[in-house]
Parts: sequence; C-alpha cells; structure tokens
Amino acid sequence: MSIVSSKPTITRKELESVLDCLISERLEPGEAVKNLEVEIANLAGVRHALAVNSLTAAYHLSFLALDIKAGDEVIIPSYFDSAALSALRQAGGLPVLADAGEGSLFPSADDIRARITDKTRAIVAGHTFGFHAPMGELREVGVPLVEDASHAIGSEFDERPAGQNGAIGVVSFAPSMVITTGNGGMILTDNSRFFSTMRDLRGGPSSEHPGYDYTMTDFQAAMGISQLSRLTDFIRRRREIARVYLDALKTTPHRAPYAYGDSFVYQSFPVFFDAPAEKLEKYWKKSGIEVIRPYPKALHHHLALRGLDYPRSDRLTKKLYALPIYPTLSKKEIEKIARALGRFV
Repeated sequence: MSIVSSKPTITRKELESVLDCLISERLEPGEAVKNLEVEIANLAGVRHALAVNSLTAAYHLSFLALDIKAGDEVIIPSYFDSAALSALRQAGGLPVLADAGEGSLFPSADDIRARITDKTRAIVAGHTFGFHAPMGELREVGVPLVEDASHAIGSEFDERPAGQNGAIGVVSFAPSMVITTGNGGMILTDNSRFFSTMRDLRGGPSSEHPGYDYTMTDFQAAMGISQLSRLTDFIRRRREIARVYLDALKTTPHRAPYAYGDSFVYQSFPVFFDAPAEKLEKYWKKSGIEVIRPYPKALHHHLALRGLDYPRSDRLTKKLYALPIYPTLSKKEIEKIARALGRFV
C-alpha cells in the first residue's frame, strides 16, 4: 500500500467531539465556534479571531476590511496558494505578483518595495511550508500586511507568534494543514474596526447584517478545538520526522530549501531533486511513496503573465517536490521514506 503525501491526524477524540455536536443538534455557529476563536486568538497573541469556512473566505473578508476596491493593488507572491488571488478577484482588486527571491521561497522585501505604487493597498506574505517569511522586514515597508500563518500556526519567530505580524492574519484549516477542521479558516487581528467589519460581512444565521454566509459550523469548530489541544505534539512530531529526512539527504545530490530550524513547523517537507521529472516520478511511484509538487502552477500563469519575469517561481513549481510528513506516519513508514530518499541518486 502506498504512503500518501498528506493525511490529517484524526483520532477518537475528534470523532467524539463532532458526535457530541451532532447529538445535541448544534450545527450552526455557537459556543464551539466562539471557543475556538478565543483559543486561536490566545495562541497568536491577538485581540480578535473570526472563524470562517475557508481560506478564500478569510482573504476575501480581509481585503474588504482593508477597503480594497476596483483598481487597488495588492502584492502577492507568485509561488503561493491561489486562495489569495481568488479572493482578490472577488474583492475587485488588482494582483501585483512578486517573484521568489534568490535562494528563497519568498519574495525579498526590496523586491516588494520596488513594486509599490500609489495604488498599493496591501501586501500578502506567508510562511510557506512552515518556514518563516521575513515578516519583520515587511512590517517596515509601511503598507498593511496580510500574514498567511496557515503553515506555521503554533510557532514563533523573532519572539512573535505566527499570525501576529500583520494588520490581519489568516489561517487555513484544510485537511493538509497543521491542524484541520475538515475545511475552514480563521482571521486574526488587533484592529477592532477591521474585526467588526469582517464579523458583519461574514453573515450567518444569527447575524443582524446581510453578509456572505462564510460561517464555520459548530461541529467543525469542535474538531478544531480537539486538534488545537495537541498542536504542540503535532509540531514536535513533524520536526522529528524532518530531522530524519535531512539526515538521509546528506548522502545525496538533492537538498532541502533550508537547514533544520527549531522554529520551523514543517507543514510540508520540500526537496529540490537533482533529477529529471520523469525519472523522479517513476522512482517514487515504484517505491510506493506519493511525492507531489505542492504548487504545480505559479500564480503568474493564472494571469497569463510572462514566465521570464518570474523565473524563480517557475523553477520552484518544477523542481520542488514534497515528501510525506505528518504525525501519523509510523516508524516503519518514516524509515521507508528516508531509505528511499537516501538511495535516490
């Protein structure tokens, strides 16, 4: 049987939490949603958290709170999740894409500064795969920052929790994330005005304002609370597995984007493979291990922009593959992956 690339860590505890909600017929947003919001806000060290039903919804409400309208520009990395681009289209804004920096998964602060115009209203940046983006430098740019903490929730960098760096933070709880609610997301902010605007626009059964019905259900939130109680263990386990893989890489021509870091979350374990794609995919398929390209298409291709202007993002989409890394991998499975990694030369 193949080892799949990603798998949520769902235990009896999550199932019992969800079942309790279903038995009590608490399906609409209620106490569980409020409790999850409070716990995530405390984790990220912010005043307000708002649960929603997807990462795209989180971005959309964030852009509306920042009053982004038609013609307003938002800078987004080209090597990035498409949710930000989809939400910006809904809001009517114009995406300005930034290429990844040299030897990095992230655009440099200098490159982002060079793209700022009098129409720029926000910058989007995220901790791709659980590695930390240069949020300190981006905060100094002077444009509202939307921080995507999906891959790094529960971690800290430069004494700041992930999700606390921007004017607004967003988090995904999709199945492949560090913690999951099946789907769903969270918005984080210290700005009470932004929070009120987003809460009103979120809508839902109990809302007094017409909105988008971006609410999270109580049984999703119950799962999230259960997951959150084990977040520290999840991250510790991911780091343990990452160390094993990094040791295996030492005897190969392949490399990880960054050396091991105690602050990294390792939502994914990406590797630059020094091998043709056909050989690589054939080898891992034969090994019974699912290895994927996390972002197979950079965002500039969705906008029909020239690849020549985003060469490093294009290289990342073609050369960067992710190995399976999740807490429920058994010792035998981890050893199998590490052995296959060490033998692929």
